[in-house]
Amino acid sequence: MVRINLLPARVSKKKEAGKQQLLLFALVLVLGVVLNYLWAASRASELAAKKAAIARTRGEIAQLDRIIGEVKDIKAQQAELREKLEVLAQLKTARTGPVKMLDELATLTPKRLWLWRLEEKGGAVTLEGTAATIDDVSELMAALKGSTQFREIELKKTASKVENGFRVVDFMMTANVAYAVRPAPAAGARQGG
Repeated sequence: MVRINLLPARVSKKKEAGKQQLLLFALVLVLGVVLNYLWAASRASELAAKKAAIARTRGEIAQLDRIIGEVKDIKAQQAELREKLEVLAQLKTARTGPVKMLDELATLTPKRLWLWRLEEKGGAVTLEGTAATIDDVSELMAALKGSTQFREIELKKTASKVENGFRVVDFMMTANVAYAVRPAPAAGARQGG
């Protein structure tokens, strides 16, 4: 009977199986490293893309902040210009208003009524004068009430007296003038609304 030693074949099969396992392990390890590198690279590219997007957004925000600043400057200049125009309009009204008021007062004054005092302060006018009768004072009041230049006409006092042998009526009345320059509202009050 012939004896065959199969031991070296088993050992060589084991060696070969070990080499295959080692090769498989190395292949899995290399594949893991490659996949891990690819995953890390994709993460790094995503991170770089997000950082670039953040930088672009910050740049856009900075540009918008500059634009907003310019708009605020323009609005401030507009408000300043508006205030200057209001002051100019008030000055123009204050310049022409008294002339118009005196012209209308001269037109409305009855023939038998004499004004000897006219005082205007801050839009309030005080008229003092003498009339031939109380009806002439009433006629002046009625005419002033229908006027475009006078508001809130109020008779303060009347007194009858004899002057140079004639009975006359002294009177005092107040009114507000329509052209009076009113103080502009404060800038903070205007913006609060």
